Amino acid sequence: MSDYTFITTEENFLLQEALKKNKQQLAKFGLIGAAVTLVVATIPQVYLYRHNSMGDADTSMLSYKNLWFWIWLLSFVLALIFSLIKLTDIRYWAIKKDLTALQKGTLEAPMEAVYVENNDSQTNIMVLQDQKKRLYYWMAGVLDGYKAGQSVKITYARYSRVIISINKL
Repeated sequence: MSDYTFITTEENFLLQEALKKNKQQLAKFGLIGAAVTLVVATIPQVYLYRHNSMGDADTSMLSYKNLWFWIWLLSFVLALIFSLIKLTDIRYWAIKKDLTALQKGTLEAPMEAVYVENNDSQTNIMVLQDQKKRLYYWMAGVLDGYKAGQSVKITYARYSRVIISINKL
C-alpha cells in the first residue's frame, strides 16, 4: 500500500481544474436529460390528443395527467444521466473528496494499457498495483509518448486517482 502525503498548492490547482472540467460534463449531462424529458413528454401528448378523443387521451398511460407516466419518464432520465456519468467516468465526487482530504500517493509500476477518452480530453492509464489492475486518470488531454509496457512513476490524488504528475523511469 502506498503512503500518502499532503498535496501542494500547485497540485491543488490542478485538481480544481479537473473538478471544473467534470462539473462542465455534469452540466452537459443535465442539459441532455432536460432535453430528453422535454421531447419524451411532448411527443406522446401531441399524438394522443390529435388522434384520440379528449377522454380517451386523458385516461391513456402516456397522458401527462397519468402519475405513472411521470414516474417512468423521470426514472428513465435519471438512469440515462447516471449511465452517461458511469460510461464517461466522471470523477467529480472523488475529486471533491480529494480537495477536502488533500492527500496524494506515489507509485512506480509498468503501465498495462493507455487509452484516450472523452473527446481526447482525458488519458486513462491502467497499472498493475498490489495484484490488482487500477485505473489512473490524466485529465489534461492526450498524454503523448506513453505506451503500454513502459515503467512510470505516478503521483496521484488519493481518492479520485487523478494523476498529478507522471514521469518515465
